[in-house]
Amino acid sequence: MKILLAGGGTGGHVIPTLAVAAQLESKAPDTELLYIGSRVSSDAKLVEAAGLPFRAITTGKLRRYWSWQNVVDVFKFLTGLVQAGKILREFRPDVVFAKGGYVALPVVLAAKRQHIPVVVHESDSRLGLANRLAIPSASKVAVSFPIDEYIRQQPNLGRYRAKFIYTGLPLPDSLLRDSGRPVFSNQRPTILVTGGSQGAQAINQAVWEILPELLAKYNLVHQVGANGLTEAERHVQVLPPGLGEYYRPFGFDADFYQQALHAADLVVARAGSMVFELQALAKPAILIPLPHSAGGHQHRNAKFLVEHDAAVAIDQRQLTANGLMAVIEQLMSDQTLRERLAQNLSTLGKVNVAASRTLADLVIATAQHVR
Repeated sequence: MKILLAGGGTGGHVIPTLAVAAQLESKAPDTELLYIGSRVSSDAKLVEAAGLPFRAITTGKLRRYWSWQNVVDVFKFLTGLVQAGKILREFRPDVVFAKGGYVALPVVLAAKRQHIPVVVHESDSRLGLANRLAIPSASKVAVSFPIDEYIRQQPNLGRYRAKFIYTGLPLPDSLLRDSGRPVFSNQRPTILVTGGSQGAQAINQAVWEILPELLAKYNLVHQVGANGLTEAERHVQVLPPGLGEYYRPFGFDADFYQQALHAADLVVARAGSMVFELQALAKPAILIPLPHSAGGHQHRNAKFLVEHDAAVAIDQRQLTANGLMAVIEQLMSDQTLRERLAQNLSTLGKVNVAASRTLADLVIATAQHVR
């Protein structure tokens, strides 16, 4: 069996796809895999590190606003469509798994023209533009939230309901495994603050303003992003004596991040794909959605968890250092509240723990159905 994987542009597309790839290799060892991604991102590095062959295509971004770059990107998209068609003819896959995003769309459309079945996956609680355009060409549309959530927000999707299947978001097995290595040697509660691999300046600044108050009571692991390390060190230098040992700022280190996530009693984070990690590990969290995320998906992700009593959210427009401190104190002083949030997260997250296996089974079944 041959399976083509498509998606890229960000780690949020590549990493879940690699989790599915690992399950495909486990379930069908003789399967031949090929990954199509973007030329202009870290896709190739991530994919090749996982031991998969990689082919790049030219891609044009799908924007929801007018820009002269849209004109250029139309030609990039058409070029990518031709390139995807050529790769498909050469590789001749039995099925395509497309993780969404502007890299996957030309692959999906080219697969449709060649009568190759496609399984599309959507991470967010509202279908993105690329996946909305891909639906007519897809055999199955796997989603990360309950199906009714999508139909409620986008009623016109109701006509495609039969294609939808609720699988959750695939997560790497490495994330789900606790290494057991402590981040700190003391018994203090640990807080993880993360704005993602690039950091989040608004969150960083709020944390730095209350850093002495936080470190007086808690261990703090702080993913500041690669560009935030210098400023983090400046704040460490002016801390009262003895407090610096409770602070661990870092840029991007996947292994250390996973170690810190398992150790955390509370997480402060954005509301992108991070919400699925929180669900899978049942970590109580304060979510601060990115204000201008594509289609407002981070606000919707946060709203979904808040409505299920599984997280607390702060709108970045109302974010202040003192306000953040107050919410942290509220949660850290109320173990019953944290346990309730964790239990509700765990209930929501059961589907995500099994998502990579569920999707691998779906992809294999889709390929076999058309043989």
